[in-house]
Amino acid sequence: MHTSTNVFKRQFILTCKQAAPLASRSLDESLTLHEQLLLKWHLLICQSCATYFSQIKLIRKIIRDKRASTMGLSDEARKRIAQVLSDAEASITLNNSNQ
Repeated sequence: MHTSTNVFKRQFILTCKQAAPLASRSLDESLTLHEQLLLKWHLLICQSCATYFSQIKLIRKIIRDKRASTMGLSDEARKRIAQVLSDAEASITLNNSNQ
């Protein structure tokens, strides 16, 4: 009976050491149904890992939102860049005509 308990634990109960990388991986790729169930079960019974998972999800969301907000330039920034380029082009044209 002791052996069957160990087999059950190995197949159906994750350790925190096993759950942490699985939680991280779940944010990047799809887990198998078996992995999903193991992770969900572990997160239900382990508050530390549930907290860890919530924190890494939040960190990734903040990073993703930050990237999205900095990827687009405001209209004002585009206008300033266009003006600097235009001024630089005019200066180059003026310098070339003076030589």
